[in-house]
Amino acid sequence: MSKQLLMAIVKRIGNIGSYLLVAGLVLFAWLPEGHAWWNDQWQYRKKILFDTTPTGADIKENLQEVPILLRLHSANFNFGNAKDDGIDIRFVSSDETKLLKHHIERYDPFDEIALVWVKLPRLSGGTNQQFIWMYYGNESAVGGQDVGGTYDVNQAVIYHFGETEGMPKDSTAHGNHAVGFTGGQALPSVIGNGINLNGAGDQVTIANAPSLDFAQGFTFSAWVRIMGPMEDACLFSREDTDQSLIIGVDQTRAYCQIKLGEGEVVATERTTDIPIDSWHLLSVTVQPRGRISIFLDGTEMNWADLRPNLPSLDTDLVIGGSRAVDHFFAGDVDEIQISNTARTAGWIRTAYASQGPDGFLLSFAQEEINESGGLPTFYLGTVAKNITLDGWAIIGILMLMAGLSWAVFLSKAFFLRYTSKDDEAFLGAYRGLSHPLALGGEDDAYQYSALHRVYRAGCQAMKGRAGNPHPDPDRERIPRKAMRSFNTALEKAYVEETQRLNAWLVILTMAITGGPFLGLLGTVWGVMNTFAAMAEAGEANIMA
Repeated sequence: MSKQLLMAIVKRIGNIGSYLLVAGLVLFAWLPEGHAWWNDQWQYRKKILFDTTPTGADIKENLQEVPILLRLHSANFNFGNAKDDGIDIRFVSSDETKLLKHHIERYDPFDEIALVWVKLPRLSGGTNQQFIWMYYGNESAVGGQDVGGTYDVNQAVIYHFGETEGMPKDSTAHGNHAVGFTGGQALPSVIGNGINLNGAGDQVTIANAPSLDFAQGFTFSAWVRIMGPMEDACLFSREDTDQSLIIGVDQTRAYCQIKLGEGEVVATERTTDIPIDSWHLLSVTVQPRGRISIFLDGTEMNWADLRPNLPSLDTDLVIGGSRAVDHFFAGDVDEIQISNTARTAGWIRTAYASQGPDGFLLSFAQEEINESGGLPTFYLGTVAKNITLDGWAIIGILMLMAGLSWAVFLSKAFFLRYTSKDDEAFLGAYRGLSHPLALGGEDDAYQYSALHRVYRAGCQAMKGRAGNPHPDPDRERIPRKAMRSFNTALEKAYVEETQRLNAWLVILTMAITGGPFLGLLGTVWGVMNTFAAMAEAGEANIMA
């Protein structure tokens, strides 16, 4: 390929490449990253983002099937775009494939306040990239709530205290409703309504049930507001003759005490003072043959070793009092949660960050409207953020091979175009010659013509035979030896033109042959990484 032709092709390819680059940048600027619409019957949606980094909720561990409280109000939700009872609200995973279980504790479109519980299949620690979608705005929607399904099987009791009269109701699938209750109800609280216990006999009684077997562990959590110092008051108790599990408040300090029988007692130290007349989350976890931990507002305050198992108790549970002594709790209580497993510190931290009025676990993005017939959805940004380093290496090699292939392809296309054009011009001029060797010199008009270069090589061989610049083949007899030299010159020129035409095709061949294998390697490697991530997370979920 001549230098002039090469420069012309490079210039033309450069111009086309610039046009394609500019067009690509404009396309990406015009088409921002989008997400598929889960269901076109819903007109609105919001992205709910979770921040578990130190600047957010500061949750370090990954959690499974954790319930999250969403507080909706006029600043983060347009109640006018949903049905009056909120029955059209749905929650969908970030990839728009999984409908999340939820239930509404309170929905008031007039005061524009709502409390909604959602079960997250997974909450990753130390990230601010996780989110879910909230959909609403479907007049034909029917009930989609699953109250019991919002919690995992280890959640034995959930009391929201939303009742205005009667016994407190359990929101879990176990149905451990209260069998006895004295106290004030429907009192404004930290989460909707709560109850008041007067310290003079008010209490909640929960009957024994199979789901209340704490042999594998125990977790108690409640929002409390104490009005003043108390003398060794029982916030939670479960007792028989010589064994018991008690969570108490002595003056304004909380503790947990376990009687194991035969006079053996394990207890935590008292916490720091719980501030009076303000809401705080008090949590206790007990791990058999592990430790007793007591938390205040999501932070572990004290702990004690528990070497034996928990005592085997099959008696009723009492909130706010004791069956053995008259040490009753005085104050307000809301959102009691009891589990038959020892929840982790991250779980307790998440409960506080989610349920507390500060709400530093999550935030709401702007409302999005479903515009049918819009532009197609692109996931390039999401894909790019989730590609690992080894994936980028394979993609880089494939892009390099693709770039070289397109460069060869375009250069050959322009080469053939210029060559064909000059070949036609040369043939037209040759047919009008009076002497067959008249075009044997260099001519810029045919600089890209392959036929002209072969013809010129033959002319030079013919001229060199007799030293005659214009020999006449009709009058001069050409010796056989000279004819062989002439044929050799033509064949040499033909081979050179063939090599020029096939130059760089080996790169195109390598890209065509090796590209699919590299792509297959990337696919297999990605599948292996996905299964490794599932194994690490302990969950067969594509979001793991």
